[in-house]
Amino acid sequence: MAGEIFISYRRTDEVWARLLHGLLRAEGVEAWYDAHIAPGEDWRIATAKALEDSRIFVLLFSSNAAQSSDIAKELAAATLEKKLIIPVRLENISPKGAFLYELASRNWVNAFENTEEKLAELAKGLAHLVKTGARDESVLPFDRSSAGASPTSKGRRSPLLIAAAAVTTLAAFVTAWSLWPATHMMVESSRPFISTLALEGEPAFSPDGKMLAYSSGKDTLSRKIYVRNLAGGDGTKITSDAHDDVSPSWSPDGTRIAYIAKKAGEPCRIMVATIPAGEIRQVGRCRQEELTSVSWRPGTAFLYYHDFAERLKGIAVFRLDIDNGTLMQVTNKLGAIRHLQCSPDGKSLLYMWGQTASTEAIVIIDLGSGKERTLGKIIGRGSATWSEDSRAVLASTASGIGSEITAYPLSGDTPYHVYAATISISHLAAGGGSLAVETDSSRENLSRALAAPATQPDIVEAVNGRTWSPTFAPDGTLAFLSNRSGTNAIWTMKPGTASVMLYDAGLAPLFRIQYSPDGTKLAAAIARADGITMKILTAGGGTMVSFDSPTLGYGHPTWTPDSKEVVLFDRQVLHVVRIAVDNPASRMPIAPAPPWGTVTMRNDGIFIAKFGKDGVWQFGKEPRLISAKYPANFEPPITFKGDDLLVPDFNAPDGPRILAQPVTGGPDRVLAYAPGAQAQDGGLMSKMVANPRTGEIIYVAAVQGDTNIDLLTLARH
Repeated sequence: MAGEIFISYRRTDEVWARLLHGLLRAEGVEAWYDAHIAPGEDWRIATAKALEDSRIFVLLFSSNAAQSSDIAKELAAATLEKKLIIPVRLENISPKGAFLYELASRNWVNAFENTEEKLAELAKGLAHLVKTGARDESVLPFDRSSAGASPTSKGRRSPLLIAAAAVTTLAAFVTAWSLWPATHMMVESSRPFISTLALEGEPAFSPDGKMLAYSSGKDTLSRKIYVRNLAGGDGTKITSDAHDDVSPSWSPDGTRIAYIAKKAGEPCRIMVATIPAGEIRQVGRCRQEELTSVSWRPGTAFLYYHDFAERLKGIAVFRLDIDNGTLMQVTNKLGAIRHLQCSPDGKSLLYMWGQTASTEAIVIIDLGSGKERTLGKIIGRGSATWSEDSRAVLASTASGIGSEITAYPLSGDTPYHVYAATISISHLAAGGGSLAVETDSSRENLSRALAAPATQPDIVEAVNGRTWSPTFAPDGTLAFLSNRSGTNAIWTMKPGTASVMLYDAGLAPLFRIQYSPDGTKLAAAIARADGITMKILTAGGGTMVSFDSPTLGYGHPTWTPDSKEVVLFDRQVLHVVRIAVDNPASRMPIAPAPPWGTVTMRNDGIFIAKFGKDGVWQFGKEPRLISAKYPANFEPPITFKGDDLLVPDFNAPDGPRILAQPVTGGPDRVLAYAPGAQAQDGGLMSKMVANPRTGEIIYVAAVQGDTNIDLLTLARH
């Protein structure tokens, strides 16, 4: 998508490029940066075309940008074509070489302090220039006090003044030294390490940093554990069982790998394999979890993993001694636990904890004292790993547009930016001076359910990025979420027309949307710190009301049949509640306390599902089981087509399909086939919805699934 403004930047500064782009969009102005390059498009041609079409060239200048020959070429081209050039200093440094030649006499926007505020001020000035067509640089927040100046000193100084200046300089030096910031990790370069048509991910460095263990397979049902030398060569396959093998973790001496073997419907198995190709044995079994993560504590025979705790009726962290089989519960924290990992020095354990619907906390356990503390919080889903020196945690977070990696020092110092990318990043691992990351270029589109088995989905609208959470209004208007525009947005498609953007949420993660039964309102769940904001929109996109909630819950939001109240799970009261649109402070429980969770209300009754248990029930004096096949913890709302409950059967032998279960009872039947539909725990859960006018079923299909492993070179500055 071209614009009058061209943003030039180094990839390590992408977070600021994205922020400026979003601020400009908020001002009603379109800008271009390389996130707009479509997959498979020649980036050189796309960049040259965007630069040619632009009128204003904004350079985000930093120490990393100063090392880029590509940025220097872009700047030279912009100068030659007489673009309005706006240099923005992200760090308090001076240009050198080619940049000095082009920028020495120009005014600068100094944004190395209060960067967000300064970029917001810049966006307003740029928007004024674009809308008026002027070149009046006075509206831009330049630092003119020192622009183009080269202070000099004339005359002779007295010895007393010279001595005073020396003392002042020495004092300033001592003060500066004491305040000099600690070195920060930064990514200097990146390169693909493993990239095939298979799904590669979950990298783990050997203790000496010379080998990488990872999982690889054609799908998420048949992955195997491999190891590969970082110096080169092919991967060596370690496992060959009938399970999906994931979460490799090296033993302290590098001779064994612990991993998880999982199979749908079974508690997972904790396995240990000898390297390179020796004995494989089961050392433990999960009590209930089908999938967990495992980590080997350095210097011990202890494996840590998370599982269902019977006493707590929730998830906790356990320690398994593989020498004698002793099992000990380590934590008492309930809720979703992911990406568990011991520190390289063996003193601490970290894990990601789903604290609210939108926030994950980075939790650190001192394995000596057992004390826990929250190191930081991220909005959305993330992953984390330790730095090699155990002094910081590196965490990635994805907004739906791209990803950012942030370092959280254990000392409590301010977290700082390490890396940003336009692609989704997860499963980090540090070792050998590098950071291995799992990259995901998957694409999800809306598709039509088919009457017969098929291998390819019937795509409604082929676009890049992700499209999710479809919902129908009674007149057949389809609304859905998509990041196709470079931001997270709500789109609508009226019958027989093309899709249009209804509401732009920018970089804020959008979870789910749902039309009210009368089609006059849309409930949209938007991430915020420590919870969600539920925004109620008119069918035309106007905001009626917004309110906050700590949680959303599986299968929500839904509506009451009269379209006057929104339904969601409220962790504060541990109930599914009805919230009146005209009075959000009014919250009334409508279902029993957990384990009952998901609720869909219809004129013929209330339909509910349990946390952690397959099935859908009709709620009454005694809950009546409607279907035992409905998968546990399925995130989309319980959905109907007329009097049939739609049951996802996405792991069927002949491919993903949708079952119809009559609400009144009787056997279910195959209603349609849904190639590309998935119901992965922690991954894609394909929402399906029936058009009330035509009966056509629309669902979310994974049309491109590919994860690879990249290596990022780390350095300290």
